[in-house]
Amino acid sequence: MDQIFSVLKSIIVFALLLGVLVVVHEFGHYTVAKLTRMRVHEFAFGFGPVLARLFKRGETQFSIRWIPLGGFVRIAGMEPGEEAEEGGFNSKPIWQRALVIFAGPFMSLFLGYIVLIGIGMVWGTYVNTTNVAEVVKGSPAAQAGIKKGDVILALDGKRLDNGYIARELLKGSGDGWLLRTVTSRNADKEMTLLVDRKGEKLRLHVTPKIDKNAQVARLGVGLSYKHIKPSFTQSIPVGTIEAYRFGHDTITTIFSKRVKNEVGGIVMIGYVTHGAVQQGPRLIFFVLALLSLTLGIMNLLPIPVLDGGHLLYLTIEKIRGKRLQPELWYKIQLAGMAALIMLAVFLVYFDIARIATGNLPGAK
Repeated sequence: MDQIFSVLKSIIVFALLLGVLVVVHEFGHYTVAKLTRMRVHEFAFGFGPVLARLFKRGETQFSIRWIPLGGFVRIAGMEPGEEAEEGGFNSKPIWQRALVIFAGPFMSLFLGYIVLIGIGMVWGTYVNTTNVAEVVKGSPAAQAGIKKGDVILALDGKRLDNGYIARELLKGSGDGWLLRTVTSRNADKEMTLLVDRKGEKLRLHVTPKIDKNAQVARLGVGLSYKHIKPSFTQSIPVGTIEAYRFGHDTITTIFSKRVKNEVGGIVMIGYVTHGAVQQGPRLIFFVLALLSLTLGIMNLLPIPVLDGGHLLYLTIEKIRGKRLQPELWYKIQLAGMAALIMLAVFLVYFDIARIATGNLPGAK
């Protein structure tokens, strides 16, 4: 009975998270469309046939549709044949149309950023130190003589301060993250580490090797964490660091071989949400922040149907001095939609396979 209740609670939290993500993202499109005096026919949560018409504000119908996997704002003048409609999307200057499109991803990124700041204020945050808590047997670190309890002080002559450093704002949350990031870029290159071992300073030479599962170079050490509780003013740089770190990791993952192992779909999101529910509100809000940042980043990719694809279309229009044929753009969008649906199906398959085999992102 407890297990059933736990699953139901996870489903409810998952639905709420999805609802917040969609509403905030689409609210960005809606708000800027209204500010630029475009007519918005519908603000919808979900796709497919209408499930419920909630209320109407001006000319805009707010509704819920049957398939709860996203949402949309239907702006006048965006469909083929509506280009000349007064007050429509395509009757406005390119810069206004671009702002409307960009507003959705911006709101997703902003939500993730604000939530991370809030997490720091309420619960604090955990940051990597450069204290070695674990050395993987047979790893480059073990071969170099690194031992549990060592403190890594410098990396190739660059001094590292142990723990959280606000001045590393553009490099990541704590020097442990900086250490891992620099290491990942130096596969098969010898690096010199300055290590403190019970007061004795040692210089060790180590060559990071590619982890076949993660497709990234690693030393083979596990770093300890420490909990910090920033003040109100410190919470802003903490949130900025966390948002930058996650954004950096997400973008580098998308454009690397790791993408096939670390990117998940709707099933993996549900799985992660279920785990977060078991651990309490802090982790639930953390998942919300990361999903919102991911939504913002992914939507800016120049893929038809996504906001980034539409921004690319507007860029082409600006360069050409005229629009693409509406029918051509419509066909391109249909092709993009078909590709995204196929990707979603493959991700569901791979998600289920990874969960069944325990081959999850971050699993050892």
